Amino acid sequence: MKKKIIYALSLALLVGPVMASVEKANYNSTDEAVSVDITKKEMEKVKDIKEKFNITEAYEDFNLIKNPLNSDKGSAYLNKKSKNKTIDSYQWSDEKLGNLQVAYTSDGDFYSYSKWSKDQDADKNSEKISKDQAQKIVKDRLAKLIPDFDKKYKLKDFSLLDDGKELNLFYERLIHGIPLASDSLYVNISLTSKEIREMGLNSDFGPATSFLSDKDFTDKSKLSQEEAEKIFAEKFPLRLSYKISNNGKSVEKVYHSEIFDIDAEDGKLVKNNNLGFMPYEMDKAADAEGLTDVEIKKIDGLKDLKKKSQAKKKAYEIAGDGYQVTSISLNSDKDNYYYNINLGKDKNYGNITLNAKNLNLVSLDLWSDRKVYNNKIKEEDAKKLALGFLEKYGDKTELKLDKISIDSSKMGTAIYIPRYVNNLPVLKEGVNIFVDQDKKISSYERTFTKVDFSKTSENTLTQEEANKIFLSSKNFGLKYVITDKGPKLFYGNIKDFDPVIGQDKILRDNNGEIINFKEQISYSDLNKARNKEDILFLKDMGIGLIGRNLSDKITYQDFVKLLNGPSGMNSYMDNFGLDLEKLKDKNILEKDVVKTLVTKNNLEKFTKAKGIFKEDIFKNQKSLGDYESYYIIAKGFGYLDGDIDPNKEMILEEILYLIYNSMK
Repeated sequence: MKKKIIYALSLALLVGPVMASVEKANYNSTDEAVSVDITKKEMEKVKDIKEKFNITEAYEDFNLIKNPLNSDKGSAYLNKKSKNKTIDSYQWSDEKLGNLQVAYTSDGDFYSYSKWSKDQDADKNSEKISKDQAQKIVKDRLAKLIPDFDKKYKLKDFSLLDDGKELNLFYERLIHGIPLASDSLYVNISLTSKEIREMGLNSDFGPATSFLSDKDFTDKSKLSQEEAEKIFAEKFPLRLSYKISNNGKSVEKVYHSEIFDIDAEDGKLVKNNNLGFMPYEMDKAADAEGLTDVEIKKIDGLKDLKKKSQAKKKAYEIAGDGYQVTSISLNSDKDNYYYNINLGKDKNYGNITLNAKNLNLVSLDLWSDRKVYNNKIKEEDAKKLALGFLEKYGDKTELKLDKISIDSSKMGTAIYIPRYVNNLPVLKEGVNIFVDQDKKISSYERTFTKVDFSKTSENTLTQEEANKIFLSSKNFGLKYVITDKGPKLFYGNIKDFDPVIGQDKILRDNNGEIINFKEQISYSDLNKARNKEDILFLKDMGIGLIGRNLSDKITYQDFVKLLNGPSGMNSYMDNFGLDLEKLKDKNILEKDVVKTLVTKNNLEKFTKAKGIFKEDIFKNQKSLGDYESYYIIAKGFGYLDGDIDPNKEMILEEILYLIYNSMK
């Protein structure tokens, strides 16, 4: 067996990109490659790991990779705490046996584990253990790896994968019984082999928080949960707002709030920075093909567009500072034409999108290779610069100038001006302007969707009812947050999302994803079900409908939501070939459930076979018409376990059994 000890220059083998939730400190990496002798202590550690993880196979190769953490973590406090620390990765590999990796911190604490082999899926058809049995296996293992595991981690969520053959478990990290918002623990276990495939700590700050112990968290709360909820209700309750669907075709009234963190010591509000803008209008126009000069000339008079030379002049005026136009093209969507202009200056580059009819600015992005940030601009000065820029180049239509929000960081100052229609905010719409540390506007994004607000679906909930739905979800509470000066207690969202509640009283995030989806699935007539266990298994898989009974008839739209799971309420859901424009409010028929499940599971190719199907599988089989082959395939793969009735309007319970059978 080869033995190697390597000091790596990065954490690429252990963690992905790190998204920091606090300002980045100016901190320079001092990582160096260093050769190290194998010590007796390290040899003992390898023996201990092999015993703990039952590593008995003779792998061909073994590496010990020490990864230093001397680069910026996004917090001056964490930079100091993790300086000269390492993540030590013990790696075994073999062409036949596969790969196994165990990582510990240089302080000796468990960090991650993963195992892969070529034949790990050979037992997929073996009998499965239950979710509870798998959780016990995981808990017993983690208790041996993490002292006081029960006090340090709490199961927060789970998901079943591969038709219920794999289980993912998600734990939140606790400090003195309080969640550390940035940290979690992930485990994947096979329910057929009973083998843990992967487990590891995750953090917004990478491995750095792994070096923090409970004694590093000394902050005390002076506010109670009740007092924090009162501040929420007074300062940022859920308010009636417009929400435009993701496809831009409809609009509804919802209750929404941007959740702030409340300092648990003095009750002051804190808002995390969220920088980085993407030009919305430019993205829409990107689907159109760029036009040649000849085509531009032909449509110039017809569309009353400004000339390309005028657009170029405007771009130079907006960008300034020696930028040069590297390309310019005309694009369009169904409503407008846009000049898309690319810019360059030394190592910097940028993009400007202008409305081709009036040369109003749609979006601006100027990128620099700056490595050190030190923004000292006062927020009021940044606001003045942003409003001056908007007045000169933008469009103030439907903008609420007295509702401006400002976020400052070391990179610069972000100004958000919301869109209001009929005195109600329009979620995720308005203008974002970024002022960099040199007092220059480096980003401008105008997000306005054209939609008929007179056709808005109403919401009869009261604000008090909406607030109660959100607070009862247990997502608002006390948490530790890593700041630039160290851990601090706040009241706020444990799971980071802005709540949206529509007429159906279901809690979602801004993208339509249902929060705590599995917990919200509850059937009052569950005890009357023919097979309760199958229904509960699907619930664990995230398959079910909220606020319904098993005896309810289901519409085509309900069926599509059922198959899409927690994402079944947003506009990006898969329709599985069903024409919801015509069918969505009609009760779904058995024959369309059967056909859709066959298609969804990629079995439609078998329906094309000729002359191989028996003609006496069902009564009056030929009367099934175009659905005949789908029924035969469904029967052959075990979807159907009784009589058929193609034109029957199905109830939820019957559909759930079909879905369950299609997953076996």
